Amino acid sequence: MDHGGRGCLLMRWVRTGAVSPLLALFALPACGVAGAQTGTLHSDSAGVAIATAVEPVWGPDEGWIVSEQPLLEIGTAIGDPDYQLHGVVGAVRLSTGDIVLGDGGSGELRRYDRGGTFVWCAAGEGEGPGEHRSLSFLGVLAGDSLVSYDNRLWRVQIFAADGELARTIRVEPPWRESRPRSAVGVSGRQLIMNFTDGAYGGAWPEVEGVVRWPGIRIGTLDLSDGTIHAVSDFPGQEGVIRRYGESVAHIGYDFGKGPQFAVAPGTLAAVDTEAFHVRSISLREGSTARILRRDIAPIPVTSAHVDAEIEEYIETNVTYGGVSRAQAEEMARSRREDPRAPTLPILRSIRLDALGTLWVEPFFGAGIEVGPFEVFAADGTWLGSVSVPPGLERGFIPDFAPGLEIGDDYLLGVWSDAQGVEYVRLYSLEKDGS
Repeated sequence: MDHGGRGCLLMRWVRTGAVSPLLALFALPACGVAGAQTGTLHSDSAGVAIATAVEPVWGPDEGWIVSEQPLLEIGTAIGDPDYQLHGVVGAVRLSTGDIVLGDGGSGELRRYDRGGTFVWCAAGEGEGPGEHRSLSFLGVLAGDSLVSYDNRLWRVQIFAADGELARTIRVEPPWRESRPRSAVGVSGRQLIMNFTDGAYGGAWPEVEGVVRWPGIRIGTLDLSDGTIHAVSDFPGQEGVIRRYGESVAHIGYDFGKGPQFAVAPGTLAAVDTEAFHVRSISLREGSTARILRRDIAPIPVTSAHVDAEIEEYIETNVTYGGVSRAQAEEMARSRREDPRAPTLPILRSIRLDALGTLWVEPFFGAGIEVGPFEVFAADGTWLGSVSVPPGLERGFIPDFAPGLEIGDDYLLGVWSDAQGVEYVRLYSLEKDGS
């Protein structure tokens, strides 16, 4: 395999042991209001437990604290290529404390010990066994096996803890005209995947204007035999259909709303960014077991939001697009006429930590500063806010951004400096006094 002029040294590590399972998400009371906690109202509707968060439990000087300085940093701008990162799609922490990251730029999986020292690399760019054309996901399985997804080859690959390829699975959706879009997470021996729903993807909508198209189907892929089963269908991201004679265009919709997902063993958490209404869905049955909600009024989009969005567009093109500011400003002129939603999304993304705690990322951008996560306990209780270091990639945007792995006492994710150089950083999470 070609790895940019260097060879990947494979060092074999063998370890036995069990990985602690995650706790169930939103383990709410089965009925009534028994067990209701301060600031959270518990109820039941048709067998679905509902938690309505009213106010946080933590006071001004209480709560969890993420360390300002990382415990560990992997990455460099220049020097040893084993530490140069280009488009990290995910980083996972093994039971040993070692870290494995998926480098999208090279298609490699790289393992570093708990001190941050490079151990081995596996895979690489290509279409052969163990290689990736477009590495887009990395997860960890029991026994520290690793699972990757290639969204160009529609291929899942499982690697042993020493980096050796163990199994390859071609993703073959059983639904007509359905296409795999991305991997969402891991539950036991299943990879939870996001598919373009065949019910939407077969033909262009007859309507014109704002649409939720194509739709999304979440399904489970069994990593033992490759079988796929549907869990639930969701409306897709808001977009705009425009017709020009016989031509049809599907264009973006600024501030459009859409679904976000997170996975815990046996459970899919799903929310649409138009409202704070998080559903806990059984991966086995596809039924909604629990709901967590907050009453939040949407914020109208103003001219200030549009101005900030356009300025960000200009800066992005100047910094990364290789154009002058004058050229970027000319490109941005037409953006004021682009279609956009009348209100901002309620939130940006959701994450689950190792104990089933839900971390909700409020919406930011368009002149709105990045705020702290809102954190909800496994029973739905609104605990309070947790701030994370600036520059840390926090949310999860399918197909594009790496996820933030949140453990019982750590945060692991990708951090970028002012020049856009990537680093994988491990931070401590202190829960004393909460």
